Amino acid sequence: MNKIATNFSIVLGLAAIAFAGYYMYTSQGSLSLSFNENEQHMQNMLNRTRVFIERSDTLNKVLLDISLFEDPLLLSLQDFSTPIETHPIGRPNPFAEVGN
Repeated sequence: MNKIATNFSIVLGLAAIAFAGYYMYTSQGSLSLSFNENEQHMQNMLNRTRVFIERSDTLNKVLLDISLFEDPLLLSLQDFSTPIETHPIGRPNPFAEVGN
């Protein structure tokens, strides 16, 4: 890259960073949470929160019985599977003629 292109890219990068900073600074005040403006939105959020808490309580009451995994019949099972043999895949030179 020549000197002019390097300087131009640096100035362009600094301008982009300055624009992003200015945009974030000016939009800082518009991100405040105000629930008084939209009562329906607030009620929807509260209803979803209530449903989440109810489902969380229901899931917390669930008890898992893991005694199945300690059953002697299950522990006495044996594995009779045979291992899969590995075979060479492909050719050493895929561009060589077939049949050599």
